[in-house]
Amino acid sequence: MDEGAFERLAEKNVVRQAEIERREKVVVLKKLRNGKRNNVILLLLLVVVFGAIAVAPFSQGDISNNPHEFSQEVDILNRNDPTHPAAWEQLDIELMSTKIWDGNDEFSGSITHDLNIPGIPIDIAGVTTIPVDVTLVSYRVDGANTGFRLALFPSPCDEMYGQTIESLEDRYKYGSITPMIIGSKIKISFDVPAGKYCLVFEYENPPEVQGFRATIDAEVTPRWNLPLCAPLAAISLVLAIFAGVGAHKAGKAWKKVAQPASPAKKSTEEEVLEQAEEERGTMSETLATSDTGEVDAMDSPTPSEQPSSTPQIDESIQATAPEVTEAPALVAEPTPEVVAPAPEVAEPAPEVAEPAPEVAEPTPEVAEPAPAQPVYTDEELRALGWTDQQIEWQRQSEQMQ
Repeated sequence: MDEGAFERLAEKNVVRQAEIERREKVVVLKKLRNGKRNNVILLLLLVVVFGAIAVAPFSQGDISNNPHEFSQEVDILNRNDPTHPAAWEQLDIELMSTKIWDGNDEFSGSITHDLNIPGIPIDIAGVTTIPVDVTLVSYRVDGANTGFRLALFPSPCDEMYGQTIESLEDRYKYGSITPMIIGSKIKISFDVPAGKYCLVFEYENPPEVQGFRATIDAEVTPRWNLPLCAPLAAISLVLAIFAGVGAHKAGKAWKKVAQPASPAKKSTEEEVLEQAEEERGTMSETLATSDTGEVDAMDSPTPSEQPSSTPQIDESIQATAPEVTEAPALVAEPTPEVVAPAPEVAEPAPEVAEPAPEVAEPTPEVAEPAPAQPVYTDEELRALGWTDQQIEWQRQSEQMQ
C-alpha cells in the first residue's frame, strides 16, 4: 500500500473519530439541555402554585344567605325544635354551622369567634404582618342605632377575661357610629402579626330584647397566605428567569453541535459560473492528457519509422540470403527486388535535412515515397527476426498508406 493510501486511511479515521466524539457530545448536551428545561418548567409551576395560593382567599363564615332574615322569633324557636314539623332542614343546619353570627344562641347582638392566623410570629409591618378582612351584614330590625365596635383580641376567647376593647391598640380595634344599612355589606381591614385571636363584635346600643333571631352576620378572610407565598413566588420567578437563560444557552450549545450551520446558499448565477469553471477544468485536463499521450506516442517507436528501418531489413535479408535460397522459390524471389530500392529511400534524406534538420526526427512521414516496397507475409517477417509488435506496426503503416 502506497503512502497516499495510508494518508487517506488516516484522514478517514480522524473524521470517523471526530464524528463519534461529536455524537457523544450531542448526547451529553441534550441531557443537560433537557435537565435545564425541566428546571424551568418546575420553577414556573412553583410560580403558578405559590402565586395562586397567595391570592386565593381562605375565608371563615358565610354571609351569602341568612335563614333568619324573614322569620319571626317564634318561628325560629319552632324550627330550633327537632321534633317540630317545621324544624330546620339538613342543608340549613349545615349552613348555620359554618356561620359567624349571633343566631346560635339566645344572646343576640354580639359575636365572639376564635381565629387562628398562621404565619411568621414576627411583627414587621408590611412584611410579616397578616391582612385580615372582616365583612359584616346587619339584620337588626328593632330600629335602634346600629353603630358598632369590632376588635381582635390577641388571645383565645377563653383567656380574654378582664380585657376590654378600649385597652387594645388601635391596630386591633375599629369603631363606627355610622348606622349600618340593613342587608348591606361593610368591610373592615386589620393588619396584625400571626397568632391566635378572638374576634369580638358588639353594638354601641345592644338590643333590649334578647332572642335567637340573628341581627349580625360576619365573614373573616385572614390573608396569611400572602406574606408566605408571595415571596416564594417571587423567588421562584427569579430562579425561573435565570434557569431560562441557562436553558437557552444549553440549547444553543446543543444545536451548534447537533445541527452544524450549513453553508450559505449560493445564488443561481454563482452555481452556473462554478459549473462552467468545473467543465472548463475537466476539458483542460482531458486535452493535457491527450497531448501527453501524443508526445509519448511520438517518443516511442511507431510504424511510421518503418522507412528508416528499411535498410536494416534489406541488410538482414542480404545477410540471410543463403539460408533463404534453400527455401522454396516463393521466398527467395523477393531478395533482388529489396536491394534495388535501398538507394531510393536514402536519397530524399538530404533534402529534408537541409531546410530543418531538427524536424527530420519528428516527421518521418517525409520519407514515405516508397511505393515499390514489396509486401512480406507475417511468417517471412518473423523469419527475418521481427517481433509481433513490429509486424503489427508495419501493417498499420501499410493501411495508412
